[in-house]
Amino acid sequence: MKKIYIILGLAMMLSGLSCKRVLDLQPTNSFSTNAVWTSPALVQVFVNEIYAEAVFGFKDAGFGWGSQTDELFSNFNWCNENQYVQGQATPDNQSSSFPLNYSSTINFWPTLYSTIQKTNTYFQNIGLLDTVGNGAQITSMTAQVYFLRALCYFELLKRFGGVPLITQVYTTNDNTFNATRASWDSTESFILADIAAALPGLQATAASGQEGTATIGAALALKSRLLLYAASPEYNTSNDMSLWQDAADAALAVINLNQYSLYGTSTTYGSIFTDFFNSEVIFARVYGDVYDDRYNTVYRDLSPNGYNGYSAYNVLEQMVDAFQMNDGTAFSWSNPTEAANPYQNRDPRFYADILFNGASFQGRAAQFWLGGLDSKLSSLSPWNASKTGYTILKMVDSTYNFNIQPYSAAQWIVFRLSEIYLNYAEAEAELGQTGTALTYLNLIRARAGMPNVTSGGGADLIAKIQQERRIELCFEGHRFFDLRRWGLAETGNGDALGIIITPTNAGDTAFTYQVDTVQTRVWMPSFYYYPIPRSEIEADPSLTQNPNYN
Repeated sequence: MKKIYIILGLAMMLSGLSCKRVLDLQPTNSFSTNAVWTSPALVQVFVNEIYAEAVFGFKDAGFGWGSQTDELFSNFNWCNENQYVQGQATPDNQSSSFPLNYSSTINFWPTLYSTIQKTNTYFQNIGLLDTVGNGAQITSMTAQVYFLRALCYFELLKRFGGVPLITQVYTTNDNTFNATRASWDSTESFILADIAAALPGLQATAASGQEGTATIGAALALKSRLLLYAASPEYNTSNDMSLWQDAADAALAVINLNQYSLYGTSTTYGSIFTDFFNSEVIFARVYGDVYDDRYNTVYRDLSPNGYNGYSAYNVLEQMVDAFQMNDGTAFSWSNPTEAANPYQNRDPRFYADILFNGASFQGRAAQFWLGGLDSKLSSLSPWNASKTGYTILKMVDSTYNFNIQPYSAAQWIVFRLSEIYLNYAEAEAELGQTGTALTYLNLIRARAGMPNVTSGGGADLIAKIQQERRIELCFEGHRFFDLRRWGLAETGNGDALGIIITPTNAGDTAFTYQVDTVQTRVWMPSFYYYPIPRSEIEADPSLTQNPNYN
């Protein structure tokens, strides 16, 4: 019987399948091609597998990226983040991300093309499935696969720039491979075409029990993000206003669905991330309570060592300092009152997003001071202590006892309404529509309990929107790409800073604070893009490497 093989990357398409992997459609058997494409249930399993590979989660959609910016420090270098921020990335040291979702990298060139191979296999074979009685399901699945292929190509575009646009299925009988890279604009156009193909077959809302499948809102949100990138200074070097108009229209299309609304208040802000599929969520992936390679151990992995957590990703002092005071003014270590009590009177989102010294967590106050239970001098697993004096609270259900069961259902939000509001505000500000931009910017601030911002427009308003994106979307994987599309990547690659907290009384209730360098970082001009792995270049001589990588 002919089996369906999942081929890894462009290079693996020609490698004789030395790392071949049979699609696991049931525990002990493989199915012939004909069997799969004559069974709607098995085709659905095939589509579900594409979802599992195309929709990334915490470490490879958020924290891994944040650790390569002024947001986070990766305590264990799970995704080789240090390789990039210390200027050590080369085409030869891009570790394999196979098997899927068990990686030590977020380069993902091979895995994304492996998943694209699956989408193309679907399109090649779906005509074999009998349409009698299956027409509606086929239409729905086909639309979802178009969306997922668009999502995969967007993941490639933002990592590498323009890439080969592969639409055929390669097999071991293909002895040559000569795909050239498309331009950034051509790759964008391909993604937009797939989104357009998806939209007619997508539902407005996911059916009950099928939450997490692609909808019209998900496809339009992807289009909004893509067109915002396309309009941004790094890619729109002539500042073509029509591109900003396209970005504004795409964001407004999501808003005009009237299907989503901001969720929570200044005191319940954290519930956006722990209440699954709430009114703000446009598209999300929820991991279950069976072990799934740290995608559902996130509550434990982010929590401090004193609670038996791992402190896997540590918030940088730069990120802490970026949160405003609750009156809308900037925090400053030069202000004696603020320096003496740096965690008082801050933006309410600070308290929902960051666990800091003295914050209440699981029945006690966090102790990041030197010698405290959550410090590097703790008697409780000090090797798991935060190196910066902070951990992430955002996305953590602080009521969940991971000491009883470390594997807990957890939600990664891919698209939510706040991002769309910020996309719209930025595009409108660039178009000179100051009033509209301020309206949507301040809707987000009002929900957070922060005062409205005012601006006369222009560069001042753009800077305020950039500041708001930094706070509202922190740790969600946006900062890395925002800095690049704005042409500001180097500004986010300064040395990683933390805090040294020293008790000044016998009760360990008063402290002094000293900003400290945790990691020296090195900026390399190449770091606007990732390198294409050397093996891929060797397999396809037509591929050109990204600039400044030898």
